[in-house]
Amino acid sequence: MLKVTKQINTMPKLPSWLVNTMEKVISNKIYAVEVVETKMLSSNLKCISFKGDFFDAKFIPGNEVLFRVNANEYRHYTLSAFDREADTCEVIFYLNQQGPGYNFAANIQKGDHLKLIADRARVKYNEASNQHFFFGDETSMGLYESLGKKAVDEDVEYFGVLELQEENFDSVDQINLLIDVVPSDLNAPAKNAITWMDNMHPLCWEMWQNATFYLTGRAKSVQQFKKYLKQRGVRFSQIITMPYWEIGKVGGGA
Repeated sequence: MLKVTKQINTMPKLPSWLVNTMEKVISNKIYAVEVVETKMLSSNLKCISFKGDFFDAKFIPGNEVLFRVNANEYRHYTLSAFDREADTCEVIFYLNQQGPGYNFAANIQKGDHLKLIADRARVKYNEASNQHFFFGDETSMGLYESLGKKAVDEDVEYFGVLELQEENFDSVDQINLLIDVVPSDLNAPAKNAITWMDNMHPLCWEMWQNATFYLTGRAKSVQQFKKYLKQRGVRFSQIITMPYWEIGKVGGGA
């Protein structure tokens, strides 16, 4: 089963005729999917199951896809799992109550037919590491579910902390993500997560200081958490970053 979470939009708004032409050029990367189930994990996290013919898909953990959310715009999402035998996929949409991405995701219903466009992986699982630490927020959940499953399959360790709105705390358990949560604070990005790190037992930090650290989600939170890790002696080569959204930027939504 394939699961997905929202990523920041990096594509400009395009004329509809150009979008239509582009889809013809990349037709080999487009998969027709049907919505077979929708489920609310919380008031603003929507889990949607799709079924499609993915026989030639070469997805890896961290692989991204695009959905056309209106006549002129696309949004990126990250795959989190894929069941080739069942030809099913699942997408976790973060609903931020604004923008075309929100409208697209909020209105998806069972029985709808959509186009899923395969893209590349911008955040890749580090095969050489035996410890994986995840930091992010609601928009990171699909990615980390994917990487966490990969870590379990490889019989290595993963752990981490997410900054979430309190109404979304229980959603982590619903997707079986073994990771801690702290309340998010828009006025103090990464502050609660850094406090959580400072309260970590010294022995635990000693055991995890050589892990691969994946930092995604809000840009300012990623920046502050990366700064903190550097101050703790984590090497630049251990840190993988991918900011997905920021207040006032286009695309940080559903």
